[in-house]
Amino acid sequence: MNLKNSSSETPETFLNQARYLGIAIESSGIHPVENFVDLEKFFLAATYCLNSSRIAEGFLCCVLKYGHLLSPSKVRRLIRMKTHYDPAVLGGFISYFEKYGVNDKQWKILKPFIKKSKEEKPLVAGPSPSKRNPYFMKYNIVAHSFKLDNDKFLMPTSYVYKNCHELKNRALFGSSVNADVASYLAWHPEATPYEVSKATCNHKARVFEVFQDVKTAL
Repeated sequence: MNLKNSSSETPETFLNQARYLGIAIESSGIHPVENFVDLEKFFLAATYCLNSSRIAEGFLCCVLKYGHLLSPSKVRRLIRMKTHYDPAVLGGFISYFEKYGVNDKQWKILKPFIKKSKEEKPLVAGPSPSKRNPYFMKYNIVAHSFKLDNDKFLMPTSYVYKNCHELKNRALFGSSVNADVASYLAWHPEATPYEVSKATCNHKARVFEVFQDVKTAL
C-alpha cells in the first residue's frame, strides 16, 4: 500500500465531500464544503474512508452514476504522485466499473496499480456479511452484496448539478482539465494558472493552455 501523504483525506472530510457530491448522508457531523473538491482524490480516498455499509453503498451508487465523468488517467497520475490509496479496494471498484460498463476499457490503465490483499480484510467495520460481495472478494476484501438503490442513497441529479461545481462542470465541459479549471475558479475567481494547476493536480502546461479561454467563458 502507498504511504500516506499530505493529500490523504480524513474520514470527516470525506463525509463532507460525499454529501456535497450527492450521497444522501444525514449526520450532525456533516459540514458544508468550502473549497474545491478533487473528484479523483475523492475516488482514491474512498478506498480507505468507507467506514459504514451505508457510506460504502452510497459511494458505489455515486461512482456508478457519475463514474463516466471521472478521469482514469488523472487517477493514475495521482497514484504515481504517491497519493494514498488501498490497491485491493481499488480493485473492487474497478470490478464494478467492468460489471456495469462504466468506461471499463479506460479503467484498464489502472490494472498495474491493483493488488489483491494477502489476507481477508473487511471493507467496513461491523459484523461480517452472510453473503459476500463477489467483486470485492476477488481482492480478498470482505463486503456486503450491496443492492445499489439510487433512490435511497443518492440525491436527485438536478440538485447535484445545481449545487456541485465539480460534477456539473465535468458534465458540461467533457475535458477533465477544463472542468477542473472552471470549478476551481468558481471557488477562487482570482486564482492564477499556477495556483489552479497545483491545486487540481493537472499538468501545468495543459492548465496554462486552457486557462484564459475557460476564465473568459465563465
